[in-house]
Amino acid sequence: MAKNKILLVDDELTLRETIHELLLIENYDVITAGNGQEALDLLDNWTPDLVICDIMMPVMDGYVFHERVKEIKSLSAIPFVFLTAKTEANLMRTCLLSGADDFLCKPFDVSELMGTIKTKLDRFKKIKTVCNNLYIGEKKYLLHEVNTSLNGILGSINLLIENRDNLKKKKVHEFQDNIKISGDRLNRTMQNLFLYQNFIDNELEFPDNSRTNILNSFSSVKEEVQAMYQDSEERIVFKIKESNIKISQKYLDFILFELIDNALKFSGDQAISIVGELFNDTYYSLVIKDAGIGLRQEELKRIDAGQQFNREKREQQGLGLGLFLSKAILKKSEGVFTIVSEENVGTEISLFFPLQDEVI
Repeated sequence: MAKNKILLVDDELTLRETIHELLLIENYDVITAGNGQEALDLLDNWTPDLVICDIMMPVMDGYVFHERVKEIKSLSAIPFVFLTAKTEANLMRTCLLSGADDFLCKPFDVSELMGTIKTKLDRFKKIKTVCNNLYIGEKKYLLHEVNTSLNGILGSINLLIENRDNLKKKKVHEFQDNIKISGDRLNRTMQNLFLYQNFIDNELEFPDNSRTNILNSFSSVKEEVQAMYQDSEERIVFKIKESNIKISQKYLDFILFELIDNALKFSGDQAISIVGELFNDTYYSLVIKDAGIGLRQEELKRIDAGQQFNREKREQQGLGLGLFLSKAILKKSEGVFTIVSEENVGTEISLFFPLQDEVI
């Protein structure tokens, strides 16, 4: 039987050598590195089943290393166990939000370390088995996306329980916020899947008398999105004229959330522009424009369910169904969806909704 492979990353030589020897005794195949950059270089030619990683290290710390690994499609589901001091609560919270699997607080005993390793390796084996048979469109991202959100929730809860007597009120609130963000992310992932399944089963309804006030819907969605991004209030520049359009509110809310979320996600700290106005006597236009990473022309031709373009460089949360579903739902609602994008310049999405000034 092949040995499980573990990458151990820690700048403390004595601790690194001690853990290395313990893992060898337990019959694991182990490679070590002194910092995140050394570890990243090793991953060019070697793929572990688990990473054990210190957070505070020179050259490249554990958090940055974790982020770099998650950007690589073939490595993104590998579980991470961080070694950390109890004083590093802020870094722990940041890593949990990005999908870390677990933490061990120094000092820890051998049984705790080995128990954690066995649990994470068993879980990863199950994930790989199921993932081999699970496809959403052309990609296999469901388990990764659900796992990332679930790790954020469970990790934060575990830290709250373990440190319930030591955490200040502010820190408790931060972990509670972490749980809420990860929970919302998981819920939206699952809702997108259900919506996609209903769409391909032709079970979505598009009544002719649908009527939604776009300004009210936009205002509600904007608040929801802003809760997920720091400084997003200043980054969303908008001018929306009030009008009633022919689409149900739940579908409009979905489209607005997906497209605004994507625009912010891929624009770094740059502002996005949203303009809504009457296009003519028949249609209302909504244009969402960002200055983000953009898409190549060949990628624009491949807008399909579950396909996340160039994910190796465009790490994101979500299944990649948002763009496909937004376009499909708008078309079913007798609207028009157009997208113009240029790599490293930005993306402009124009939506045209049929007007519905009176209830039929």
